Amino acid sequence: MNIPGVFPDKVEIFGFRVSETLVTAYVVTILVVIACLIFRFVLFPRFKQTPKGFQNLMELCVSGVSKFSTSILGEYGPSISAYIFTLFVLIIANCSVELLGIRSAMTDLNCTIAMAAISFILIIAYSIRYKGVKFWLKSYASPNPIVTPFNIISAIAIPVSLACRLFGNLFSGLVVMDMIYSGMGYFAIFLPALASIYFILFHMGMQSYVFTMLTMSFMKEKLE
Repeated sequence: MNIPGVFPDKVEIFGFRVSETLVTAYVVTILVVIACLIFRFVLFPRFKQTPKGFQNLMELCVSGVSKFSTSILGEYGPSISAYIFTLFVLIIANCSVELLGIRSAMTDLNCTIAMAAISFILIIAYSIRYKGVKFWLKSYASPNPIVTPFNIISAIAIPVSLACRLFGNLFSGLVVMDMIYSGMGYFAIFLPALASIYFILFHMGMQSYVFTMLTMSFMKEKLE
């Protein structure tokens, strides 16, 4: 039974050995950037006052993310909605490659740590931007200076929690799918297709929602 390991396999590119998920992440990111450029310079100029078809779908996605951000962060929501939308796109795009039999970058702990670190830095940046450096520093000594070490540990736990939660849920789905394929052998036709609806399509939507929601929840906690 060929069960994927926690650490992805290595591939050689131009004499360098790198993880296969790193290659996947770069390829997916490049494709997303190309799609964004096409949207900005080809499709967006053709948008009309009365939306229909693809324009209606895009406006629905943008307004949905904006309302989602505002529902959690209130007045700070609109300023973070673009980042939240980017997280949705990257997580879903990277998870979608599993439908092609390619290991997703989201099942690599290095990738989820990087995303969690970016979100953590943004949480600090927003706290300083809206409340000031003095408020941000004093928050670690609240409600009493005695608890400062615990508040620091709690802050460090934020990126760890974000990274491990995303990695654990998506990697477990990858392992289960591989177990189904390996266990059924030549009969892996109907059941794996049904299972993939949950472990790939539904799972990636749910985990992207959870990751973005937790990011904004931690940010709201700091801003308050």
